[in-house]
Amino acid sequence: MKQIMRRFSRARLYCNDCYVADYSEATHSRAGVILAEQPFRDIDFFSLHGCRQPVTYIGVNLEEHRSFIRGIENCECFFASAMPCPRPWLLLLELKYCKPRNLGNNSSKAIRQMASVLRKLEDEGIIDPRRYRIYFNYSSPANTRRQPFTNFVHTQSEALELVKQSGACLFGFNDLVIASGEFLRAPKQRI
Repeated sequence: MKQIMRRFSRARLYCNDCYVADYSEATHSRAGVILAEQPFRDIDFFSLHGCRQPVTYIGVNLEEHRSFIRGIENCECFFASAMPCPRPWLLLLELKYCKPRNLGNNSSKAIRQMASVLRKLEDEGIIDPRRYRIYFNYSSPANTRRQPFTNFVHTQSEALELVKQSGACLFGFNDLVIASGEFLRAPKQRI
């Protein structure tokens, strides 16, 4: 955690819900990614929900750290559990505001972007992926009916290969829940 806070001077600590939106497309790049503690009213967004037992975690908006993302494909942000535990979680998040027919093409790119950030975090000695439970989440906030998005894109064998390559658990939701300092989980879905 100390390495993250040292390298990312604008990182913030959270202990409740956090909401992420990307205004880049809506504002023609005048505004970009925003992490907030309140839901947005004017744009669809991703939600990271806290649990009953508050879990402190770090949020890093990568757009606020241009020197880190220079020269790499990058995702919007990442979160990391700040709780003392044997294997804390690390969540890399990519948002895609797209039409449903583009979910598949964007999913592969999103995974590459998250993997690129994870590699750079490791290369710079900021995190050791073997000590974290890694999660990649591909979110498409405007598309709520097709979650989890990755299930419509990758076969089970492709998803297993991605997990093997990156060591990450792959999600495709607009909401995730913090289960503890060690685990994230998908929201309960109505069938």
